[in-house]
Amino acid sequence: MKSLFSTFACILLAALFAQVSPVSAQTPPNQTDAKPANLPDFLLSPSAKAAGIDGKMQIGMTISANGKASDLRIYGGPMWPCGTDPKDEIEKVRKEVKQLILSATFEPATKNGKPVSSDVQITFLLSELFRSAVNTNQIEENLKKGINPPLVEIKDLSRFAVSIPKQLMGSRRSNIQRWSEIQVLIDENGNVASAGGFRTGPGELIEARDLACSAKFKPLLLNNKPVKMTGIIAFGLY
Repeated sequence: MKSLFSTFACILLAALFAQVSPVSAQTPPNQTDAKPANLPDFLLSPSAKAAGIDGKMQIGMTISANGKASDLRIYGGPMWPCGTDPKDEIEKVRKEVKQLILSATFEPATKNGKPVSSDVQITFLLSELFRSAVNTNQIEENLKKGINPPLVEIKDLSRFAVSIPKQLMGSRRSNIQRWSEIQVLIDENGNVASAGGFRTGPGELIEARDLACSAKFKPLLLNNKPVKMTGIIAFGLY
């Protein structure tokens, strides 16, 4: 079973409930980055669960020198089931996530030992299903016992693609005018069950999401049983 885990270890993404990353690519030695000090768990409401809302949210914000968040910007998320349009519930979830972050406290970034304001991005996981996909230690232990994880996050979904629109996973050629990234949840049969914009403009979301929902993938087998997958599909929109 160890070899089985090793085969799939390269496609599992280790993450935290909320990943915080600075906007700048590298932090100088005399600086530290902002990070959560008290970020409560987020619980989807019964109505949001009934609407099938889930996945990740990508959120930008400014963390002040006193550790408070402001100027929140949602860059992507959440996902919702293909063939549905629960726009009211989507907006409610986005507002609730914003309120949770605004009520939280952060350790501010520092420069030369002094707290400073900084811009950061958070990858926010909305449910236990998605949080369960990131605990690689638990996945390894479960595989040893013959227990499959409920969800596996895949870095490169193209290797599983069976039927895809021509715009899907194209290269960044000069004739591509817009570029979008859509997060998807793929069921045990290889069908895209849910999708949502991860990095995409509002005008591009519907077109790119509809294309993502029409894609078909090979099932991922662990212990000879199919498991759900999630990942990002990149689209070049002409």
